[in-house]
Amino acid sequence: MKTFLLVTLACGVTYLCPCLRADEEITQPKDDEYHTTVELIEKDSGKVMVTLHSASDTELFDPSESVLVWSADSKSVAYGFQDSPPGVRVVSRGAVVCFWNGSGFDKGFLPENLPVPETKFPNKKGGYEKSYGGGVKPLRWSKSGDLELSSEDEVMLRGKTYTGVLQFTISFDAQHHASVKEIGKTKTEVSK
Repeated sequence: MKTFLLVTLACGVTYLCPCLRADEEITQPKDDEYHTTVELIEKDSGKVMVTLHSASDTELFDPSESVLVWSADSKSVAYGFQDSPPGVRVVSRGAVVCFWNGSGFDKGFLPENLPVPETKFPNKKGGYEKSYGGGVKPLRWSKSGDLELSSEDEVMLRGKTYTGVLQFTISFDAQHHASVKEIGKTKTEVSK
């Protein structure tokens, strides 16, 4: 069985993603000090198997919000990340899906129009809502090879933050083409 490392580099610093398995280690190859790069690296050879995320100096990358989700057979991996433009409190969440091809990982594509939560406001009072971002985050792979994700949308209305959260499932065919399989119901969380 091959063992892989997840390496996150930002300004010459390596961050340990809290989702790593116990048998994985972190190494630090050279990196451009102004760009954050997340790579999946084969432990024994040091070969970069796939670049999961690369942020430019115009994005702020938050490694504490990263998640790596492996399928039970270790032939599929989903990586979720969060970044945002500097000086702006808008958060963007994204996900990358990769599949083992026998010698490395190929990136797959998620459907273009992923489900978005319908955030609910009290007494049907909408109006001027200020968006603070959102996006998708991988949660888990099922035994059948489907991927469960969470879609979030965060807005502010009258001094309160409303976060709509929606879980959904994506299935993949033999060529790794994705389609939305199941969509749950939106749950709205409110905080001050």
